[in-house]
Amino acid sequence: MPLPISDPKAIWPPENLTPIFQHMRQWSAWYSNELATLQLAYGGGVAQDSTGFFASDQGGFKATVGRTLQRWFVGQRTLGPNRNEKLPVPIAAMICQAVSDLLYAEPPTFTVRIDTDNDGNGASASEANPTQERLNQLADDMLYGTLAQGAELGAVLGGHFLRVVWDMAVIPDRPFLDVVDADQALPEFRWGRLVAVTFWRVIAREGNTVWRHLERHELDTRGYGVIIHGLYEGEDDKLGIRVDLASRPETFALSVLTQASAVAGQVDSMSPGLCVEYIPNLGPNRLWRTDSVGRYLGRSSLDGVEHLMDQLAETLSDWMLARRSARAKVFYDKSLTSSAGPGQGAVIDLDQDVFVGVSEKISGPNVKMSDKIQVLQPTFNTAEYESTATMLIQQILQMSGFALQTFGYLPSGMRTQADTTATEIESRERRTFLMRGRVIRTAIPHLSSVLSKLLAVDRVVFGTPNVDAPIWVEFPDSVTESQLRLAQTVQTLFTGESASRIERIKIMHPDWNDDMWDAELKLQEKEFAAPTVVDPMAVPPEAPVVSGDGSAAE
Repeated sequence: MPLPISDPKAIWPPENLTPIFQHMRQWSAWYSNELATLQLAYGGGVAQDSTGFFASDQGGFKATVGRTLQRWFVGQRTLGPNRNEKLPVPIAAMICQAVSDLLYAEPPTFTVRIDTDNDGNGASASEANPTQERLNQLADDMLYGTLAQGAELGAVLGGHFLRVVWDMAVIPDRPFLDVVDADQALPEFRWGRLVAVTFWRVIAREGNTVWRHLERHELDTRGYGVIIHGLYEGEDDKLGIRVDLASRPETFALSVLTQASAVAGQVDSMSPGLCVEYIPNLGPNRLWRTDSVGRYLGRSSLDGVEHLMDQLAETLSDWMLARRSARAKVFYDKSLTSSAGPGQGAVIDLDQDVFVGVSEKISGPNVKMSDKIQVLQPTFNTAEYESTATMLIQQILQMSGFALQTFGYLPSGMRTQADTTATEIESRERRTFLMRGRVIRTAIPHLSSVLSKLLAVDRVVFGTPNVDAPIWVEFPDSVTESQLRLAQTVQTLFTGESASRIERIKIMHPDWNDDMWDAELKLQEKEFAAPTVVDPMAVPPEAPVVSGDGSAAE
């Protein structure tokens, strides 16, 4: 399927994906925590009252027929000049960042598989070394940062795309990975596998005219990945007509790059497989399990907790309103004020934030001077607000797949994090680690595939000598013991004579390879070798008697 044909009336994005993008827009609004964005996402979040006039008889809301009921606190707009004092809590961003940190706080390792079984599935030892060296060069801090960014955005939207990109004007000697958000893509799946996808982005706006750059990834008849670029001139909700890539400066470089192609706007990767992979966050998808596209998009970490986050925002807003209402007030008779000059009114030279003027008609003309100033300090009880907010936060975290201890909630009587071992932490945070394992198992095959494609593009486009071989992806343990506890464990094993020296070295350095373990073993044997001890009680052998001619005498 090529890029969309020119059609001034074509709705964009396609209407069949409108419900999916609506949910993604709401999750994105919670992630941004911008009140204006939340109001835009939920401003139309109303529902018809199905019971109408008879709602009170059926236990529902009493309303007239056809009236809409506002469902979302954050979606309610402020009327008139009143200040918008709603206080959404950035818990969505905290959850999504935690998902990314669980995966990439300690970067995974990528290893070229060596064909030890001679089954053709892997590289030979001589080929694997240069390929591994090149992979290590490509897997730099920028790549790990891209993976972490993608995981965080994937937790928001339910998944993310990783595409292989090469631009010699930006990075002249290698390809790199780039993240594309799920709400800027039209994917096509077959049996759960991505077979094609169309990305889009708005590159310019001029009045009512909107310019969109579309980028389609698909396979040609050879099974090679190709990328087709197109520029469309339309409106906010209309795709419009396709125009030349050279029409806009943002896409002019693409027109130069693709001008020699037989297909307009096409770039050939010259290697098998798509230049893009989709990595779902979690599965299955609760909302779109019957949708032909949505069922494969993955589940957002915010799915199902939107109402709880809305209630949390309302609770915090009420809390702050109660705090403002509880500010001390000083009531004073207006007869105590002095004129500030013509047109300047009357003032009292004190802190105006706490003083409230009262007319003499209210205070009374015969009130003595000591009673003309009174102080009011309302009570402010925070316990109920705090307990409600804590309960909502805990429910949100648990429904998002986390153990409360991951975010510092420790039950009473439990030791602090500084006093616990890695085993105790894993026991407490078992729910978090179960979720982490699911996300990792979902991501590994897609990461392996996109890294293999990265090496393939590096080989055919940049001429780097590497081979086509599977890539092993291994994530480290998220919790490790301290060196002190490991040393104590090793000392216990040594005292009990229950582990060899090489095994104790492996316990102290689990992230090393065989060569590093062997080298450490040799160093220890040399450094800690027992010195030769001479027995002072031993009788030395008698020296032989030597004759005058130098021969031993009998």
